[in-house]
Amino acid sequence: MPYHSHYYSGATSVENGHIHGYEGETSYAPTGVAHTHYIEGITTYDDGHTHFYRITTGIDIPNSGGGHTHLINGITEVANQHTHYISNYTSVS
Repeated sequence: MPYHSHYYSGATSVENGHIHGYEGETSYAPTGVAHTHYIEGITTYDDGHTHFYRITTGIDIPNSGGGHTHLINGITEVANQHTHYISNYTSVS
């Protein structure tokens, strides 16, 4: 069975007057069956700190042009007494 991954990137929600960037590649998952991926990483360094995140994507969403994408919706870990929200879609695969 073939496996695949997706790329993702974006900016977090604004909290305490700043945002963080994030980007990476999802975990691998089987192709051709319903599945999710996970993403994890560390945000960009902004306002004197970073945030760790680990989020499981939503199930695959078919793309009208072929392939599929996944919803990313989660929250970072606490740093500097606050969190940020991450909400985006992966690249099409």
